[in-house]
Amino acid sequence: MTSTLDFFKAVKLDTGQSETTQIHEALRSAIIAMAMAPGEAVREEEICAGLSVSLASLRDAILQLANERFVVIEPEGQARVAAIDIGEVLTGQIVRETLEVRITRLAARHFVPARATDFEHSLSLQDEAAKRHDTDEFFALDHAFHQLICEISGISNSWRILHAATGQLDRVRRLAFAFENSFDVVIAEHGAIYQGLKTRSEQAAVTALQFQLDSMFENLRLLRKQRPDLFAEYGDIDFDMIR
Repeated sequence: MTSTLDFFKAVKLDTGQSETTQIHEALRSAIIAMAMAPGEAVREEEICAGLSVSLASLRDAILQLANERFVVIEPEGQARVAAIDIGEVLTGQIVRETLEVRITRLAARHFVPARATDFEHSLSLQDEAAKRHDTDEFFALDHAFHQLICEISGISNSWRILHAATGQLDRVRRLAFAFENSFDVVIAEHGAIYQGLKTRSEQAAVTALQFQLDSMFENLRLLRKQRPDLFAEYGDIDFDMIR
């Protein structure tokens, strides 16, 4: 896993965007990447120095993250990274299964040959990242692949909505990339989705996506067994309740 300091050193802020928004996204990404682990204190001075941002903007971003349950603010004011909330993970899964399945169907319907290069380049980059076992890059490329699907669907805000609603789910997905052969499995799944899009076969694209979505349940079971320290107490999980 990337260290907190190294993670923030690699972040490049855009002066044309809101400082608070960019800090929020940087912290959110660090939490998902486990550069900031559950229970870890949010070290304000270190983050401000690493990102060259103001304390006021950082604290505004922390409040947003608290509302999204990525951090908890203790009575004395110290913010700590929250444990993974399985209820929030399952909510994110429902959003993906409801919205992204529909988006993928529309993307297949509206696919044009001119976009084939974008998808083939994305798959090539994923393959290169997998060979290097670069989990951070691979996860970013996974997001970029699904963002491409949203772009060609014709629903302009779909990626923004998905990204905002599935952060807790992404914590599980990102951790699952550490499983043996997961890179190859994901690339194969993406390849099948792309073939469905390219042939404008809505059902083929959706079937391939659903297969990828369903893998989350087994990943979650394995992670809870292997790393119970990362999760908030939730009791027994009945996945059938959302299937």
